[in-house]
Amino acid sequence: MKNYINDFLLYVQFFTRIPVNKELECSDENFIRGSSFFPIIALIIGGIQYLVYLFFNKFLPPSITSMFVVLTAVLLTGALHMDGLGDVCDGFFAFKGGKEKIIEIMKDSRIGAYCCIAIVIDILFKYQLIKLAIESFTPEMIIIAPVMGRLAVVLISTIGKPAKETGSGNLFIGRISWQKLIVTSVIAILIQAIFITPKAIIINMITVLVVTYLFNMFCNSKINGLTGDTLGAINEIVEILILTIFFAI
Repeated sequence: MKNYINDFLLYVQFFTRIPVNKELECSDENFIRGSSFFPIIALIIGGIQYLVYLFFNKFLPPSITSMFVVLTAVLLTGALHMDGLGDVCDGFFAFKGGKEKIIEIMKDSRIGAYCCIAIVIDILFKYQLIKLAIESFTPEMIIIAPVMGRLAVVLISTIGKPAKETGSGNLFIGRISWQKLIVTSVIAILIQAIFITPKAIIINMITVLVVTYLFNMFCNSKINGLTGDTLGAINEIVEILILTIFFAI
């Protein structure tokens, strides 16, 4: 039990800006063992966003409330996954050289046009979709979307392979077992079951499977594997698509 508490706090410390002023064991084993906590971390982030919605929705219109909800996620995560999406777009769409050049561009601390465009579009999509969730009286999707995004991170880490020998993403890529993936999936399903119907849960799970599989193939075609940035990118892509598909059907 002590190990799992350590791993959970480590994930809170690593993937959020929530202050955890505690010295923790921080080995590869801790990160791998704690992978099932991804949906729980998402539940915490989404739950705080939901509380922000409840507060501001009392006296502000949905358009302004939605801005505060999006901003809350950025502040809670330090824009970690948005940064990954931006780096991926810079590298994948720069059309300069092969795998090594793409990875070099992704690692560059400077940002290019594709990075800026991707992050702006990401924020606009989330703003509009969360506004729609509020207006259509389905604010629970504020919680569901990040849970599914983190499930996609675990899934792609299980089925994918690392594109380079070192990197933060290598803590997870190709190292998460199918057993861990199943546990993570069950947790994600249970969280969804609190808020949405079984039909919606099935659609969400299929969406994650299909989108993650296709994105993994796309990454293989570009850099022959995955990096930490691609993990952030799949989180953002799945969050947006989960919300879009929910309202489309």
